Amino acid sequence: MKRSSDAAGGQETNGQGPAALCRPVEILGLPVHPLTMEGAVAAICRAWQEERVFQVITANVEILAAGLADGEVGRLIREGEMVTADGAGVLLAARLSGFSLPERVAGYDLLLAALKEAERQGVSVFFLGARPEVLQAALARIRELFPHLLLCGSHHGYFREEEEAAIAAEIKLRRPRLLVVALGAPRQDKWIYRHKRELPPCVAMGVGGSLDVLAGKARRAPRWMQRAGLEWLYRLLRQPSRLARVYVIPLFLFKVLGKRLAAGSRA
Repeated sequence: MKRSSDAAGGQETNGQGPAALCRPVEILGLPVHPLTMEGAVAAICRAWQEERVFQVITANVEILAAGLADGEVGRLIREGEMVTADGAGVLLAARLSGFSLPERVAGYDLLLAALKEAERQGVSVFFLGARPEVLQAALARIRELFPHLLLCGSHHGYFREEEEAAIAAEIKLRRPRLLVVALGAPRQDKWIYRHKRELPPCVAMGVGGSLDVLAGKARRAPRWMQRAGLEWLYRLLRQPSRLARVYVIPLFLFKVLGKRLAAGSRA
């Protein structure tokens, strides 16, 4: 696969319409768009003016690994309108695959940047996810940060499968242009993917535990650890129970390296 000719900003290169992105790189057959934060926000701003659901997947190594193990996750990543590199492991995996991604586009930072633009442009937003009390605390913080944001509705993330159709119908009735889904990955991404036909035209974005951070129930790593690509270590130190999940990272990277070495030996 050829390197993208516009890895810096994620601008249109293939003539697929106003929200078309640069050609993604492929990591073990899974696409990731070579975007800067600025390019990702610009793409979102273009997309919420379109008459379709534009799914944003903030992909870390765990999500990409799930894409290899779970057929539905693999399909939604391949069909997702935008897949960002949310994690230093994804940047490393791209390098091992022979590609270069310009920078990490973390889901939490992308959410705040998108909310800032939504407030500035008068775009309505619906929030789905988290425990009821966490959601309310997060919304209170969001109102402090973005006092003029058009909040058109919200619903907590503790619902039964038989309630999903009613929730999708409520979202369609409220007609947000930005739908923020915080159900944890890959559940949030599957939820968006499964309900695309029922949702109104919008940017539908999975944001993981971002509402917990906004609510003050979770903390991000210090900035220096984020810059050093050690946010995963910070999370592990605070939550040792995550150890089993962290094993996914080296296993995935070994798969990437193995594929690269095998390709080199055949050349």
